[in-house]
Amino acid sequence: MDTTGTGRSTVTAADWRLSDEVPERVAASCLYDSAGWLRAWEDIGVEKRSRHAYVHTDPEHPDGASVLPLYAVHECPFWDGYERQVDLVGRFGNPVIFAGSPYSMYGKRGHVPAALVRGAHATAMEWIASGPAELLVVPNLTEEGVADWLETAGPPVGRILLERTYSCDLDLDAGFDQHMFRVTNKIRRDVQRRLRRADERGLTIRMVEGPEAHALVPAAYPLTVDTSDKNDWPALFDEDALHGMLRVPGAMMVAAEVDGRLVGAFFAFRRGSEVTFMCGGVAYATLHDLSTYVALMYRSTEWAYEQGMRRLEWGRDNYRFKERHALTGTDLWALVYAPEPRPDLEPALAHMDRVLSAYIRGD
Repeated sequence: MDTTGTGRSTVTAADWRLSDEVPERVAASCLYDSAGWLRAWEDIGVEKRSRHAYVHTDPEHPDGASVLPLYAVHECPFWDGYERQVDLVGRFGNPVIFAGSPYSMYGKRGHVPAALVRGAHATAMEWIASGPAELLVVPNLTEEGVADWLETAGPPVGRILLERTYSCDLDLDAGFDQHMFRVTNKIRRDVQRRLRRADERGLTIRMVEGPEAHALVPAAYPLTVDTSDKNDWPALFDEDALHGMLRVPGAMMVAAEVDGRLVGAFFAFRRGSEVTFMCGGVAYATLHDLSTYVALMYRSTEWAYEQGMRRLEWGRDNYRFKERHALTGTDLWALVYAPEPRPDLEPALAHMDRVLSAYIRGD
């Protein structure tokens, strides 16, 4: 590698470049590698980062630069959740270098340009050689992305099924009513009954943006914490992080309210004809009487049809529910790289893959 640091200027290295700032124009394939998300995420402190850099292709390309962020992270609630779940807390060293934040649940991005792989791997290995980090973790890769990394960077010391994310494409010609026929007759009748009952009992679902959305954050935050507690994970967000996400271009909150009280919230990000839902929570006491989660999902889908959206990214977790409701699942993998072979680590990584795979697949 022919770089010695990032500074504030862009450093050239063959067909990739390294900078401490997001290029002005970015060719983004999904929310999480868009300029708006990357710039906002840099100011969100829920991950404790000791350094960061952006590997990117030619910023003068007519379509803009493809970008992959590198973060040296010494505290990440999301990754901590995985470590707790598989009883491997601290096994990956401190800090861990991530090529893309674990919070970026890629669902649409597949192909990763070889230049980005070369740049991210070379830079991470330099950071490891000159600092305390031991490993590079590349999270949330589709099968296509895994193939790109294997071809360019070679075999990792471990491969882990990290997540499964869900999405659906919307047929605007058919409309929302026909969308309901994606599911079985039993599920469709159940959803229609639940939506009617929620309406009758005064549950409202609305899209909230700007200052009004920020004003709802104190009420939304405990709902997101309850979701983490239910799964025995640490709290994935704090109030500052939720405010920060609402500053991402296209951000909004989907608010479920009854009698003036917030009982459910999704954080959503509109980008072109696509909407990505990243986090949220519900008051669990309302699930039976108000079907809050079902109402949030289906009223959001109805809104998306009205707005001419073509794709919804629904994110991770609630796997069986999302499958019953005819969403398309995409497996997301993590590759773990080290400068040298790590036979001491391979059994732990294999264990992590087994435990998470069983959880995701419902074994």
